[in-house]
Amino acid sequence: MNQNNALVIVTLIVVATLTAATPMSYVNPVNAIQNSKVMVHAGGGNNTSPLTAFVPQQVQINIGQSVTWDNPSTVGEPHTVTFVLDNKTATDIVSPFAVPSSTQFSSIPPGSNNEPVKAPGPSNVVIALNARSYIPTVIDSQGNVKHLPPPNAEYSMIGSEKYVNSGWLIPKGQQFLPGSSNAFTVTFQKTGTFNYFCEVHPWMRGSVVVK
Repeated sequence: MNQNNALVIVTLIVVATLTAATPMSYVNPVNAIQNSKVMVHAGGGNNTSPLTAFVPQQVQINIGQSVTWDNPSTVGEPHTVTFVLDNKTATDIVSPFAVPSSTQFSSIPPGSNNEPVKAPGPSNVVIALNARSYIPTVIDSQGNVKHLPPPNAEYSMIGSEKYVNSGWLIPKGQQFLPGSSNAFTVTFQKTGTFNYFCEVHPWMRGSVVVK
């Protein structure tokens, strides 16, 4: 066997080996980027030094990528990830609600040290936890309200929504009230800069830049 024939045989062996391996090991790098999730911490810290910030504060992703927020704190400090894309949909954690004047509130369990907050003035106005802050909620471009099933909701944002909110995010292993979550995931389907904040700590600000 001359040198040229030997070189051809070796080349064919290498090509055949790579061809056989490709279906098993090859991952399209573009698809890998689009399908990957970016993690952002909402808060953190401990009893001595709680952190009220998003880490990292800004992330840059491609269309089709997802961002997942979690609460890594070791203390029971809730946070939200709230996109207010229409100022008219801004909301508060607690809000006044009118109820029939004949309604009587009883603490649960009976005799426990609980009492509803009543607004000054009419006795039938009470202050209650706002579900649109506490529970994962989306308000679409037409003003339709949808509550996402907790916990750890996932949502695909098309970019025309008026309001997208994670609900309360608390650390794993802790639960203040039923319906709270440990994480929230948004998949972004439109380019642009999407700013968000924490309704519990309004100075906590973050942004997602979608290319």
